[in-house]
Amino acid sequence: MKKANFFSIFITFFRISLLTIGGGYAMVPVLANGVEKKQWMDRDEFYTLLARAQSIPGSVAFNLSVLVGGRIAGFKGSLAGGIGVILPPFFAIVLIGAILSTFSNSPFVIGFLKGAYGAVMGLIGGVLYKMISSKKWNLLEVSVALVGTFLLIVRSEYVLVIFSFIVLTVWLGEKKWKL
Repeated sequence: MKKANFFSIFITFFRISLLTIGGGYAMVPVLANGVEKKQWMDRDEFYTLLARAQSIPGSVAFNLSVLVGGRIAGFKGSLAGGIGVILPPFFAIVLIGAILSTFSNSPFVIGFLKGAYGAVMGLIGGVLYKMISSKKWNLLEVSVALVGTFLLIVRSEYVLVIFSFIVLTVWLGEKKWKL
């Protein structure tokens, strides 16, 4: 694992955030490739940090950049990663908010947004596939995942479904690990 300084971490995360449409999970594969190419960490360690980033409230891209930056260079790395990933969307939102209202009915803008939506769904699907394929699943876990997904699609009370599955997961975890 190579070490990095504040500026190199900031520039890497800033560039990735600036050029990745969709933010959040759409950034995950780009961030994974970026840190792997720079030999800052391997893919397994990156996806371990992704799992942690998902458990922290807030944007997954920000959480992940703070965790990855921290793993690479401590507090300064966390700061560099966090600032680097937040600045581009902040300025983009300000700029697009000022411009978009004028051109919101343009067929070019509508077409671009529809195309970007499709690309983002593909990137998120790729992350989901990598996360699912890297885990060893048993029948109970597959059943819980399928039933939970089905209920989220069919039911409109998302909070009730999610809360129920959190309780079920904790209960199953206590049984499995005898907590």
